[in-house]
Amino acid sequence: MNEYITHKEHIFENEPLNIKSFCEKNELSGTEIFFDDLVPRTWNLFSSETERVSLIYKLRNLQVKRLHCSYWAYPTSFLTKNNFTELITRFGGIEQVRAYYGDLTGSHIWKRWAQEYEIASALNAQAYTFHLIDYAPIDGEWAFTIPINDIRQAMIFMIQQFLLNLEELQLLTGASPCIEIENAGWGLEYGTQSKNDYITLFEQLNDPGNKVKIGWDINHLLHAAGKQKGRDHAYFMLPEEEKNDEMRVMEAEYGNNPALFSARWLEYNILAPELRQRAGSIHLSDCALKDVEFFVHGKSSPPYSDKMDALATWEEKEDYGVKIVLEHYDSHLPLETGVLKGRDVKDLLLRLHSYSKEFVILHELKNSESIQKDFEAQKRALNWS
Repeated sequence: MNEYITHKEHIFENEPLNIKSFCEKNELSGTEIFFDDLVPRTWNLFSSETERVSLIYKLRNLQVKRLHCSYWAYPTSFLTKNNFTELITRFGGIEQVRAYYGDLTGSHIWKRWAQEYEIASALNAQAYTFHLIDYAPIDGEWAFTIPINDIRQAMIFMIQQFLLNLEELQLLTGASPCIEIENAGWGLEYGTQSKNDYITLFEQLNDPGNKVKIGWDINHLLHAAGKQKGRDHAYFMLPEEEKNDEMRVMEAEYGNNPALFSARWLEYNILAPELRQRAGSIHLSDCALKDVEFFVHGKSSPPYSDKMDALATWEEKEDYGVKIVLEHYDSHLPLETGVLKGRDVKDLLLRLHSYSKEFVILHELKNSESIQKDFEAQKRALNWS
């Protein structure tokens, strides 16, 4: 299995090794980078051949072989014009929408995505990753109002349109990168989240080149799980209507063992027979089980919503929401510092490899203060030989 690591400038700035040396030392095949960290999403990625070549050169020096697309907040509402007036309200005005997306028509976002895929192809990248979700500008400020089925269909539309655009631009070839659809978290974002969402996606998608794969983010799957306060008993910390019968069975059978409960939840999605051949990557990190449901359908719950409402400025609310997310949801902890057991994750990876030889591992430790220390801890937890 080829292994990669997420590149964020802050996690490498204090390390004694440069990125090439880091990858060689740790037998990594390369890094994944977020396009918006390189060039603001409202700009063209490049406007001349000189800029294009310069960007490719820079990314090669960073050992980039995986690239993450530059948009995530409410692309459904923008591109499909679902609840567009609500989108304007939540961004704070029409000019704020324009400032995030680059225009009001969608032409910029499609051009930007195509340029990103073109650069990924020039790098002979392993994957280009989409994280297309409905995600509010301020974490916890608003509840979801668009039905989740409508959001899923919007996701499918966007992916299908992207494939058609790439085909028209002659950017889809047998050697061009796979397109991974990263699963959304639970509670504070909507999108393709679970196995049933992906089954629906692949049933509807016209993908003759078999380019579309799944980027299973383990941390995001664990957003669904929690434990009872004062008890080491796990369950799905979700509204009842978001649970299915299989999830309720998992709660009953494994709730008294949080690590096993979490492992079974990962298996339920990642090893689903209908999806085994569609796995492109496993985004590997851990998450501690929370004992408070901070978000319900995107809206923060009391008393956190009351504290947010009392804040005076947009910026204060943003900072408050992000702090909750990074501490309790998108923590991206090394394995065995959250709820998971390394042996369970290793077993999952080996079982998936028996079905699909092509998938890769992405060590997504993007909140680390010492990437070498956390990466070594994650490898020890896997007991990789």
